[in-house]
Amino acid sequence: EKAELIYGLYCETVIGKQEKLIVPDATKSEAWKNNNPDIELNMISYMGFPINWPDGEVFGTVCLLDNKTNNYSKEFSEYLHQLKQHIETDLKFLVTQKKLIKKSKELKDINETKSRFLSIISHDLRGAVGTLDSFLKLIISKSSEMDQQELQNMLKSLKQSASSTYNTLENLLDWSKQDLLKLDPAKIDFNLISTIKKILEYFKKSIELKELRVNEEYFNSDIQIYADQNMIETAIRNIVSNAINYTNNKGKIDIRVLKDAKQITLQIEDSGMGMTEEEVKNLFNFSDSKNKNENKKLGAGIGLIITKDFIEKNSASITVESKPDKGTTFQIKF
Repeated sequence: EKAELIYGLYCETVIGKQEKLIVPDATKSEAWKNNNPDIELNMISYMGFPINWPDGEVFGTVCLLDNKTNNYSKEFSEYLHQLKQHIETDLKFLVTQKKLIKKSKELKDINETKSRFLSIISHDLRGAVGTLDSFLKLIISKSSEMDQQELQNMLKSLKQSASSTYNTLENLLDWSKQDLLKLDPAKIDFNLISTIKKILEYFKKSIELKELRVNEEYFNSDIQIYADQNMIETAIRNIVSNAINYTNNKGKIDIRVLKDAKQITLQIEDSGMGMTEEEVKNLFNFSDSKNKNENKKLGAGIGLIITKDFIEKNSASITVESKPDKGTTFQIKF
């Protein structure tokens, strides 16, 4: 085996520089007599063709060996050359097939990412558009009872809510142009508290319509974290959205940011409907199960799956504690 290996490497080097190599009698060639270990195995004559990959790199050789002097006829040469061509054709097929498989996977990944991103957009905007719809219905039903100033204030609030929704859509679309094909985190230093306050402003009308109490507790007003701001904002927005959706009217939501020597912790606690242990277990997985509560919103599932993915992409972690009718607490550790 060692002799065959050495011989194979030698032939590859020599043949890689030639179209064909014929050695009728290695015992009569000084170069081959001293360097061909196969002579000891009684392999005296040789004819071979190089086999190349499509890019020209040497793959190996196809050759004939004989234990006696042999000049090899034209028929042998043509047969061996045809064999070489067949092998190189197969190599081209293998390379092409590999490229097609890679391209197919890339297209599949792109399509999955597009679908995923559309889910993000639909989830983020569904609640906002629903709030606008409810707000308009309220204005229409109460307009006859309102004076001019009260109506003007309501319309200003409606405009603010519409502008917030529009800005969210713009941010998502800008984000898609930059990261749609990969959705890798683009980490920067940013103020976590400013991000939370921006999200609360986004949901201001939803909070007012349900008469929710939102309590904020921060150890500092300027808490810097290093992460992808769009991803973290989307994740927190999903959690706050669920807290609002699943908390009954006049309930409360507590938002706390704590810090110890090792990490920063964000807690979002609501006094809502809560979940069973089984629901918590499946919270970040796709599930066909449906909660019969009338506040259940379509899209919450995909929103939390995206939330967990975005949190983990930024080297953070998320946990959930919940009990039926006692509320739910999401905790993110940065």
